[in-house]
Amino acid sequence: MQSVLHLDRQLTLWINQHHNPVLDVLFSGVSRLGDAGAAWLVLATLLLIFGARRDRLIAVIFIMGLLLTEHAVMPGLRDLWHRPRPFTYMSEIRTLGPRWTYSSFPSAHAHLWGQAALLFAVAYPRFKWPLIILLVLTLYSRPYVGNHHVLDLLAGLAMGLAMGGLEVLTAWNARLLPGQRQGRARSEEGRANG
Repeated sequence: MQSVLHLDRQLTLWINQHHNPVLDVLFSGVSRLGDAGAAWLVLATLLLIFGARRDRLIAVIFIMGLLLTEHAVMPGLRDLWHRPRPFTYMSEIRTLGPRWTYSSFPSAHAHLWGQAALLFAVAYPRFKWPLIILLVLTLYSRPYVGNHHVLDLLAGLAMGLAMGGLEVLTAWNARLLPGQRQGRARSEEGRANG
């Protein structure tokens, strides 16, 4: 386990130390998009207010998953394995933006972006690639700004993809995903003509 943690520290330090002013602006901004889930909560709120019935239901599924993860799963994991932020014990780490004080493991940014990117990419396929790009940028930004280790991100991403998978399954069971309504309409049309 010590060799894994050593490699984790080395990767974190490597990402954090390879910087320039343009990347500082880019990754600081991308990293801040995930603070408190603000970007995703704004999107979900807009879907609830202005979306069609399908959009509102997808927003509700997302919010329920977010609340479950943030208030039930995440606190338990952070209590189970309290891990200090890299900047608190690695003198070489430089920070950009806020210096969070709660446990570094697992990364809430990674789980939230993984969860949201999976659900919204499946529900709205035309946004798949922008969501994937923003997910990758967010993952890279967290050690870049000095707030997470690479293992924090991997654990958070795994948790987010698991929750996102449950949300996709829920949306699929509710027949909210693209192509499902056409399939149902065709089968009903076939029965009516048959």
